[in-house]
Amino acid sequence: MFLLKLKFIIPLALVTALLATLGAYSYLQTQKRALEQNHAAMLPVVIAKIDLPAGSKLEESLLEARLFPAALAPEGSFKQISELAGRIVKSDIYAGEALLASRLAAEGSGSGVSAVIPPGMRAMTVAVNVVSGVSGFILPHARVDVLATVSATLDKEESSTTTILENIEVLAVDQTVTPKDDDPITVKSVTLLVNPAQAEKLALASSEGKLQLVLRNTADQQTTVTAGVSLKELINKNERPSGPARPSRAAAAPAPAPREEPAKEPPKQVIEVYRSSTRSEVVLEEGKATEKKPQK
Repeated sequence: MFLLKLKFIIPLALVTALLATLGAYSYLQTQKRALEQNHAAMLPVVIAKIDLPAGSKLEESLLEARLFPAALAPEGSFKQISELAGRIVKSDIYAGEALLASRLAAEGSGSGVSAVIPPGMRAMTVAVNVVSGVSGFILPHARVDVLATVSATLDKEESSTTTILENIEVLAVDQTVTPKDDDPITVKSVTLLVNPAQAEKLALASSEGKLQLVLRNTADQQTTVTAGVSLKELINKNERPSGPARPSRAAAAPAPAPREEPAKEPPKQVIEVYRSSTRSEVVLEEGKATEKKPQK
């Protein structure tokens, strides 16, 4: 009886083991094909190993390639590190960030600030002080409006202030292109990114008047049309409303009438006349001479 059971148990165990082996092999093959398909759907993308500030020159030691899913690979990214050797960074790139063509200067561009100037644009530097530089809160990549105050030569009241440029990007502050933090800094010059026509306005305004920078929100892209303001208009707006002047308390009380003093009689002229031992007086009054009785 025992031998009969072994006769069936052993073949059954062998069949079970064979089926388990076939199942495991089939599962592993399926996973292998899935991995191969996933690997085929991955693309190499060049990323930065460290932070790369604007204006820096790329070297192969600063870059590495990592696999990204093809569907998630950034548009404009690079597959090979050799493609980027010698290129100039146009805007800040942080460690682990993919390098994109839009973040790099054109091939053959020089290093420094000139590499970050877009085609058709110009970089122009203007002098500022603590007040006109918004107390040092203007940092690279900020957005500003430019006001020009021009003084009239003949009539001072014709001096005016006008907004000549709007929503202008600050390319650099002094020699700083990349802001390290948001703390205010004392600066002497600001480099603005302008087109040729704006550069002409800026040059004329800085030569003939005074410039004032107005800091604006970088998300605010709206332009505002203003007519400017003259000193005469500014003074007129601050004048008191016209109308009859109200008399003051001192003027309200009538002035006391001057007292009339009695007319004084003109002084009489008396001439003493002596005849022998007799004395008399001749009084001259109103052109008439009257002799008084002689006195002994």
